[in-house]
Amino acid sequence: MTIYKEIVGQKITKVASDPSEPKTGQMWYNSTTGTLRGLGIAKAWSSASPMITGRYSAGGGGTQTAAIVAGGGTQTGSTATTELYNGSGWSSAPNLNTSRNGLGSSKDGSQTAHLVFGGTSDTTATESFNGSAWTTTPNSLNTGKNYTSGAGTSTAALNAGKWGPPLTANTEEYNGTSWSEQNDMSTARGDMASLGTQTAAIFAGGNSGSPPNYRNLAEQYDGTSWTALSTLNTARGMHGSGAGSSTSGLVFGGQTPGPAASNASEEWDGSSWTATPNLAEAGTRSGNGASASAGLAYGDYPVTGVTEEYNVSTNTVTAAAWAAGNNLNTGRSALGGTGTQTAALAISGQTSPGPYTPATEEYDGASWTSSGAVGTARYTMAAGGTQTAAIVSMGYSGGAAITTTELYNGSSWTSGTSSNTSRLNLGSGGTQTSFLAFGGLVGPTIFNATEEWDGSSWTTTGNLGTARYQLSGNNVGTQTASLCVGGFLGPPGAAALTEEYNGSSWTASNALPSAQGNAARYGTQTAAVIAGGGQSPTTSSKHYDGTVWSTSASIATGRPQLAASQASQTAGVIFGGGAPPTRQATEEFTPKTTTANVTNFTTS
Repeated sequence: MTIYKEIVGQKITKVASDPSEPKTGQMWYNSTTGTLRGLGIAKAWSSASPMITGRYSAGGGGTQTAAIVAGGGTQTGSTATTELYNGSGWSSAPNLNTSRNGLGSSKDGSQTAHLVFGGTSDTTATESFNGSAWTTTPNSLNTGKNYTSGAGTSTAALNAGKWGPPLTANTEEYNGTSWSEQNDMSTARGDMASLGTQTAAIFAGGNSGSPPNYRNLAEQYDGTSWTALSTLNTARGMHGSGAGSSTSGLVFGGQTPGPAASNASEEWDGSSWTATPNLAEAGTRSGNGASASAGLAYGDYPVTGVTEEYNVSTNTVTAAAWAAGNNLNTGRSALGGTGTQTAALAISGQTSPGPYTPATEEYDGASWTSSGAVGTARYTMAAGGTQTAAIVSMGYSGGAAITTTELYNGSSWTSGTSSNTSRLNLGSGGTQTSFLAFGGLVGPTIFNATEEWDGSSWTTTGNLGTARYQLSGNNVGTQTASLCVGGFLGPPGAAALTEEYNGSSWTASNALPSAQGNAARYGTQTAAVIAGGGQSPTTSSKHYDGTVWSTSASIATGRPQLAASQASQTAGVIFGGGAPPTRQATEEFTPKTTTANVTNFTTS
């Protein structure tokens, strides 16, 4: 009989505690717990960063770490927007030429070679994406189809079915140039989950009839004809989705008889369907994945941008998330913030109801402790530095914009040289001895002015490209590598603009996916975060990689005029805010993690 040592190459060892990085196939006896342990296979859906634009019945493709989605239905109708997913969040890409929902797509396509076809009003339009632009192909579908499905790649795609009226079982293949008619499916229906390649595809579930008749049928296409497969465990339609191949597939989401949104998920092993752990949220998802062990589901109806990842591995995936920390002692908005996640500083601000507070509080990663008060209470100021060496300057106090600068040594504040320009609602970055302040507002005047602090005096330097305000809470980067993002331009309102500072001048970079002012900002010029803010408070959080902004985990409490520590992108803390009421809430960010799934084994 084959023994464990012959398979793995080592004996089962006796240890007092589990190894920190166990290997696949490794087993050990934990003498402390009295159990035989090893890595077990974990199967689970986990929440991921939401889409920029919530939608349903969209056309997506790619992999779990490099996905694309285009079109779909929104609260206000069909959309042409396109988004890319990088395994952490969604970023904007060029729009389709034609807005539509209920479209089919090359599920095995990529972010640089994707195909969509059909959709709203039974269109025959086909568009291809090359990574930078969409092109309408000269040869369209032979039969216009709405609520249709697709599989394959951008040069070898498959399209089948349509939910009526009229229903159709029509099938077509695309060769990179034109569509050609093929043998019809066995049963006319649309809105199916689909997966696989042009010559080895599975289309499952779907709707037929009116009102919808949700089906559990599954059929496989071999490049010529369709063959019936074992039926799904859960009948579903309304764009349930699929991932994987014809021998190892995954189907999830959709609507079930009732009708009711479904969170059911099931795997195909080449001969039968087996239920897997459910999606966290029920919905009519779009989705994709080249592998059934790494699926991606996104969108919903009613419309949301919810995104989930499915993983089958020896690791447990925990999604990035914001978690509540202990509250500030004094609730306040438009406050200054700096420091790190475990050594943050909350400075002054405005209470509600009440005047400006001079209160300073220190955070140790667990709780807030009162410290020395600022000499001049203010709000919407520039702030930066560390918990033991901080700086605040300018802002609003006593009914006017001020130039006052103060320095903190870890226990008390002392006066520094005043700035050249008085203003409020300005942005900042850097340290107590190398600091930057920019933008802002006084009365009707919006500033593009930038000033540098060298530890003793202020010097005027290169202006922002676009004057703006509502930048307080902005503590991104250093004096020679800072970032100005979002804010307000005055009418018509919030901005999505991003500018980078190199120590002497500002340069425009890629904009936010959506305008965001009155938000908290932190991190570095190549790894920044913006969270919260908005005239209508948003829970949105976005990450910047030095080039592109993408979505991240939502904060729990949407609020404007909040502050953040000047922390790293992966270890942030936000606090305060609100207008009114002011908030005491503190939230900490934890990035997506992957840990070994250690489990107990028995001999029975």
